[in-house]
Amino acid sequence: MVKNRKWHIKKIAALAGAVVLAVSSAALYAAPQVKAANGPCDTGDWAYAYINVRIGEDSTLIFSSKGTNSIAGMSYDRESNTLTLNDFKNKAAVIVTNMMGDDFKINLIGDNEIGSIGSYGDAWGGSINICGNGSLVINADKVDDYSVGLLAEGTNSVLSVADTCNVTIYSGTKAAVYTSDNLTDKPIRDNGTLKENVSYNVSHPLEISRICAKYYEYDPYTTNTVYKSSTDNTSLYYIKKLTYVEPVEKVTYTVYKFTAKAALGDVYYAEKIGEYDNIPAGYTETTLDKPVSYYESDGGSGGTCQVIINTATKEKYVSAYAYENNEASYRICKLLEKLGIDEKSNDELWLVDYNNPVATYQPVWGDDKLPDGYQYDGTEIDALYNVECVADKLTFTAKSADDNTIVDVSDGNTTIKADEIKKLIEDNKANDVVIKSNNDVTFTFTFAKGTMSEVSQVEIYDFSTTVTSDIKEAGNMPEDVTEDIFVSKIVYNYSGTLPAKASIRLNVGKAYAGQTLYYSQLLDDGTIISMMSAIVDNDGYMTVEQDHCSTYLITRQQLTGNSTENVTGAADNKVETPQTGDNSNIVIWLTLCIILCCGITLYIFAVKARKMNR
Repeated sequence: MVKNRKWHIKKIAALAGAVVLAVSSAALYAAPQVKAANGPCDTGDWAYAYINVRIGEDSTLIFSSKGTNSIAGMSYDRESNTLTLNDFKNKAAVIVTNMMGDDFKINLIGDNEIGSIGSYGDAWGGSINICGNGSLVINADKVDDYSVGLLAEGTNSVLSVADTCNVTIYSGTKAAVYTSDNLTDKPIRDNGTLKENVSYNVSHPLEISRICAKYYEYDPYTTNTVYKSSTDNTSLYYIKKLTYVEPVEKVTYTVYKFTAKAALGDVYYAEKIGEYDNIPAGYTETTLDKPVSYYESDGGSGGTCQVIINTATKEKYVSAYAYENNEASYRICKLLEKLGIDEKSNDELWLVDYNNPVATYQPVWGDDKLPDGYQYDGTEIDALYNVECVADKLTFTAKSADDNTIVDVSDGNTTIKADEIKKLIEDNKANDVVIKSNNDVTFTFTFAKGTMSEVSQVEIYDFSTTVTSDIKEAGNMPEDVTEDIFVSKIVYNYSGTLPAKASIRLNVGKAYAGQTLYYSQLLDDGTIISMMSAIVDNDGYMTVEQDHCSTYLITRQQLTGNSTENVTGAADNKVETPQTGDNSNIVIWLTLCIILCCGITLYIFAVKARKMNR
C-alpha cells in the first residue's frame, strides 16, 4: 500500500528518499491509533519514525529505526527525543519528521536558520516543541507556501515555543503555519512570548468520496477462439490457460464472459467468472470467422481515486495519480462508464478516460487546492481541522525577568489545578499573571501583580467559556433582553471566586468597534446585576473586571427592569459593589435572616416557659 500523501511537492517529497518514504507510506491507514504518544515510534511493527534533512539535492536521515546520524550543527538524542541545532545556518535546509511523538523537541544553541519544517503525526503524534536559549529564523526568503507544516493525520499536533528562546517565522506565500487533519483548531501554543496577533483560517477536511478507477493504456487482446455455454447460448466466453512452473508445475483455466460496454465501442469487456484447475463442464469451443477484441476485467491500470465535481456542470470526475519524468502530478479524468463493484475495495468500479484528462495539476505541500472550477465531492469531518495561521511573521521573544507570567490554555485543556495555581500565586508576587483561553471567542484573564491568593476548597479552575451570540439559542432571557440589544451570553465553566480580581479581555467582534457595550451578571432566578460598560476597541475587544465567575450578558443598552443597577463609566471601566459572583451575597443575607428569625422564636419560647414555670 502506498501512503496517499496529499502533497507530493518537489521540495519535500524526496526528503527521506524513495525507500524511507515508501516504508513510512505503508502505515497511513493501518497505523496503530496510539494518538499523542511520547517518544518516536521506532520500535515494533510500526517503526516508521524519522527525521530527515534535505539541502538542495542532498538528503540526510538524521534519525530512524536504524539509528542516528548528524551533520555539522545538527544532532539528535533519542533518550530525550531532542534535535539540537547548534549555530546551524542554511536557508535551503528543510526538516521533515514523521511519528516523532508529541514531546519531540528542537533545542536551540546559538543562532540558527532554516528554510522550513514539516511534521507528520500519522496517528502517533507530530508536535514540534522549540526550546533552548538560542534563536531560530525560518523561511526568511519567503520562498515556500508555508514555513511550518503540521500534517497531524488525526492527532493533536501543535507548535510550541518556549519562553527562553527567540524564534522568528516569516510567512510563506500563503501562511506562516499550516495544519491539516488536526484534532485542534489552535495549532500554536503561545507560552507568552508571541508578539503578533494571528488570524486563524479554519476549515474542516473532507471525507472525500472515492471510486475505483480503471483504464487501459495498451491495445486490446484479440482472439477468434471463443466458447459458448450450454446454459447461455447468447453470450461468448473466453478461457485463458496459464502454466506455472514455480513453486510446482501447475495449469489453471480462467473463464471470462464477453460483455459489451458503450465506452469501449467494439472492444469487449471480459468479466472474470472464475479460475479452475480444468475447463469447467458445459463449455464448447467455437471458432469465429472474424476475431474479436477484448480487455480483461482483472487487467488494466488504476486504483482507488478521489471524486471531483465540476462546479459549473456538477459532472463528476476522478483525480488520478500520475508520475512521469520524475515528477508527481494528478489528472482530472472523465468517468466513462460504470463497470461494477471492485471486489477488493468494494468501491464502485468505473472506466475512466485516463489518456485524455480535462485538466492536470501538481499538488503542493499542505494544500489540496484543485484547479479553478473543480472541487472535491465529500462530507466535512467536524472533529478535524485544517488551519492556516496568517501573519506577516510570528515573533517569539524570550521572556526577561521582568516580563509577565503567561499561561496559555488555549489548546483544549483549559483547566489549571490548585497546585499549579499556587505556583502562579508565587509568580504573582513579582509579576502580572496572564491566562489565555481560546474558545470560539478569545478570552485573556489578567491578575495584577500581588493580588492573587488561594481560594479554599477549590481543586480545579476551568478557564473555558461557552459563548452564545444568537439570542434564539441563549435559553430563557429576562424581558429586558430583546433581540435588538442582545450581543452575547457568556457562561464561565468555572463558577465561584477567582484567585483575585481579573481583568478579562474578550472578543465581541470588529462589528462593535467603537461602540459602548454593557456587561451584566445573570442570576439563576433571572435577576440582572448590571456590572459595567466598556468601549470596544478597533480589534473588536472589550475589557471587563470581576472576581467571581458565573453567567453574564453583553448588551447594546444598559439593562433596567428587575436589574440591580451598578454601571460605571466606560472610560475607567471600574467595577463597584456588588461584585460579580454566584449569588454569594444573597446567600449570606438569607442566612443572617434565618438565624435572626430562629433567635427571636427561641426567645419567645423561653419567655413563655419561664411564665409557665412560675
